[in-house]
Amino acid sequence: MMAARGSRQSIALLVALIPYLTAERSVTVAEAAAHFDVPEQRIRDAVDLIFMSGVPDGLGDFDRFDINYDAYEQDGVIELSHRPALDGDVMRLAPREVGAILAGLRLIQGVQGIDDDAVAALTARLSRAAVPEATKIGVDAPVVDSAAAIVRDAIEHRVVVHLDYRKAGSPTERRTVAPTALELIDGQAYVVGFDLDRAAERRFRLDRTERVEPTDVAFPDEALGSTRERIEPDETIVVRATPAAAAMLADYADGPSRVDGDHEIVEIRVWNVDAVLRQVASLGGDAVVLRPASARAAMRRFAEDALRAADG
Repeated sequence: MMAARGSRQSIALLVALIPYLTAERSVTVAEAAAHFDVPEQRIRDAVDLIFMSGVPDGLGDFDRFDINYDAYEQDGVIELSHRPALDGDVMRLAPREVGAILAGLRLIQGVQGIDDDAVAALTARLSRAAVPEATKIGVDAPVVDSAAAIVRDAIEHRVVVHLDYRKAGSPTERRTVAPTALELIDGQAYVVGFDLDRAAERRFRLDRTERVEPTDVAFPDEALGSTRERIEPDETIVVRATPAAAAMLADYADGPSRVDGDHEIVEIRVWNVDAVLRQVASLGGDAVVLRPASARAAMRRFAEDALRAADG
């Protein structure tokens, strides 16, 4: 019975170790042992077994794992130099899914102004892989390229814009806003900024904005105060969480968590501020934002807004 349990534990360690090494790229035996809370010899035994393993290549041989054996033997550093493709690595998408991904990429490019080679290459590969009908299928997304470009320019130069904004069921009115961010939430593009007419931070849906007019008016002091605490795109939020809470944050994390006593440290690269804050807040005291200061301030504002909304 003890032997069977030991074998199951060894298999579980192997299954977890391969994606961990893939994500970390380079890690010491001691670091891996601390992460999985096992003796270093268990990690060495698992690595030796991985080094001898592989998957069938379809030609009567095996495509084997390979590591930097000199670094492993001399310095105790584990580096996967080759990882064979596993069946679970292959993503199979239906035509409708391919079309939705393409439309989502185009929306992100329009709102965020991203025009890098990686996005273009991914779009091209998806287009080539899709059946002809797939590229004709999209998602219901607003066309916001020109308006978003004006807002991005205003954010960069810290100047105010005029928005001809129409709430649902209300006439169009002009709002004067110091924009601080462009966000995508559930497929909708929003301008986040300090509304000079309301003297408070507000969020405006771009598809309800009939016109965006730039100005040369600099941000007022009260708007600059809110931008100093704003989380920047691609900033990394560091969260200390219980193991159960860390598991709930795994889909948001920028890699495997690190063990910190009876808690884990999770690093989350910001892609959608509200989504990340909502998830952390939903975990209550089981997850605490450690840094940066802007994230702690944003978390506090998020909680205060939620309490005000609950009070009616």
